[in-house]
Amino acid sequence: MKKSRTSRAHPTGVRGALCLTALLTAMSMAFAGDDGNWTEYTGDKAGSRYLASKGVTAESVKSMKVAWRWSMPDNAVAADNAELRTWVNESTPLAIDGILYSTSPMSTVSAIDGQTGKTLWTYDPQAYKDGTPPNLGFINRGLTYWADGEDKRIIVGTGDGYLIALDAKNGKPIESWGEKGRVDLTKGMRRQVDRSLIAVTSPPIVCGDTVVPSIAVLDSFAIGRQPMKYHPPGDVQAFDVRTGKRVWIFEQPPQKGQAGNETWEDESWKTTGSGNMWARPGCDEELGLVYLPFSTPTNDFYGGHRKGDGLFGESLVAVNAKSGKLAWYYQMVRHGLWDYDLPTAPNLMDLTVNGKKIKAVAQVTKQGFVFTFDRATGKPVWPIEDRPVPQSTVPGERSAATQPHPTVPAPFVQQGVTEDDLIDLTPKLKEEAKKILARYNYGPLYTPPTLDKAGTLQVPGVLGGASWAGAAHNPKTNVLYVPSFTIPFGIKIKKENASVYDYTGTWAGVGGPQGLPLFKPPFSTVTAIDMNTGKHLWQIPAGKGPVDHPAIKDLKLDRVGVPRESFIALTDEILFLAPEGTHGVIGLSSRGNALITQISLEEKEPYLYAHDARTGDLVGELRLPGAAFGALMTYRAGDKQYVVVPIGGAGLPAELVAVQVN
Repeated sequence: MKKSRTSRAHPTGVRGALCLTALLTAMSMAFAGDDGNWTEYTGDKAGSRYLASKGVTAESVKSMKVAWRWSMPDNAVAADNAELRTWVNESTPLAIDGILYSTSPMSTVSAIDGQTGKTLWTYDPQAYKDGTPPNLGFINRGLTYWADGEDKRIIVGTGDGYLIALDAKNGKPIESWGEKGRVDLTKGMRRQVDRSLIAVTSPPIVCGDTVVPSIAVLDSFAIGRQPMKYHPPGDVQAFDVRTGKRVWIFEQPPQKGQAGNETWEDESWKTTGSGNMWARPGCDEELGLVYLPFSTPTNDFYGGHRKGDGLFGESLVAVNAKSGKLAWYYQMVRHGLWDYDLPTAPNLMDLTVNGKKIKAVAQVTKQGFVFTFDRATGKPVWPIEDRPVPQSTVPGERSAATQPHPTVPAPFVQQGVTEDDLIDLTPKLKEEAKKILARYNYGPLYTPPTLDKAGTLQVPGVLGGASWAGAAHNPKTNVLYVPSFTIPFGIKIKKENASVYDYTGTWAGVGGPQGLPLFKPPFSTVTAIDMNTGKHLWQIPAGKGPVDHPAIKDLKLDRVGVPRESFIALTDEILFLAPEGTHGVIGLSSRGNALITQISLEEKEPYLYAHDARTGDLVGELRLPGAAFGALMTYRAGDKQYVVVPIGGAGLPAELVAVQVN
């Protein structure tokens, strides 16, 4: 198991001489922020969520206004079929030369005029025909753009497990790609897979000439469906961007003879599933590496059947984009028991640390760390310490004795639980919070799930910490902006009598006294970190939050942060922030494979905020038609710059709202 305790570098061949095409691609990526285009889901392949914009200033954002609203095609489809109820709208568009390309919760793709919001074309893959996709149901966070001269393509993953290539000019499938324009991702699985168990929710990435899609696998035990012995594996496939032909597969768990296989004891690699990459990967086309952020193996909260560290679960893995060959890896959680999967694409940053230039990759995590490595070799930029952690008392479980803790930067969110962390805005709230806390076991970070009491109070919870909303960075200043929030979760282990597992875990968010959060404000934050030094520059509450709550309104607090995640996008001077709306789970799909949710009709904070990127000061705000539920993006069309906010879904119309910001 020693291999999982350090990064493993295999740099041979990674630094091969650049061909002209790769060099031009790398140069275009480096300057992509100057042309007004938002060509990738995260702004660029480095995950920056940044667009160079001298015209967007503290003065211009004082007069932000809604320029147009666009209604997604799903709204008409779902109106005729109650079973097609979507999750919240998390669909973020791309912008190329004044045209927006958007997907929708049901995987429908559209091209939109960026100045008017007028629909130019729509392609419906009818991914909803077989029923609701797994986990969160109908959800699709974005798509991918690729061009070679006049050959311009949109590539989208669908809720029913396909990868589709479309002509960007007219939305028609590329007939020569795959099988008449699409690839069936279930055919690449080494186990037979029920299509209701997998979906594509995050957009694929094109790294060189290779398309690497993410894939979401059903967390069946987490939402009430009976666990299966042969759960879908977390294999990552890659395809030729021109032909759709599969060019490699990275098997997860690793099979016999492969690196990491020995970390799965008692041949548990044969049956363990998940551990998949549902978040989007990152890409360095100059190095020819793609960075895969993996999730937790089954089952999330009990690992008695998968003893060992369990590579490559909850690991960042760098592989050669052409061959899929392992370059290096680092496991951030060993033998995961907390659902601390890597939730977002890493940030690729060119740092200067102690006078040394380092091509770095920074991965923010649910547990509140920033792990930073040399992205060519996997060597940590700053020391990472192995520290002892509390041990499980669940029969049959064997938790890892230590877990890695980065020493720099400092954590950006509360880790673990003490009584001193409880909300104490008034003495009454503190006493009520103590009573809630007493129901649970609690302790430092990595306190394992338990059978007794109401379970273990986990902080950060299953949702983070950092979340799929990701982080942003300015490549000119190397400041990393990390939105995070603190929603504690109660993790309860239960004995199973008729299951493939001896034990499974259940989870639920834990609220505080009188409907307020359990712990001290700020309830959510944005932290600015100088990644050349690893030092925190500032931290601000993310949003106004419940300052008008009857229990604390007399305190006249200014901003305490929303008790939810927030979405950000970055320009040279302004950090845009939109707090997530409120919604709640109201049931399960008829297939039993997905949660159904409803947006609150009393939105507390449907705002787009503009903060000074240097200081965090609030410099502008705009009330939106609805609260944000998806990642922000920004682009220029004509002489105007816009920020787009996805709103609605889950019982309300799904829309894109374009806000003019200069």
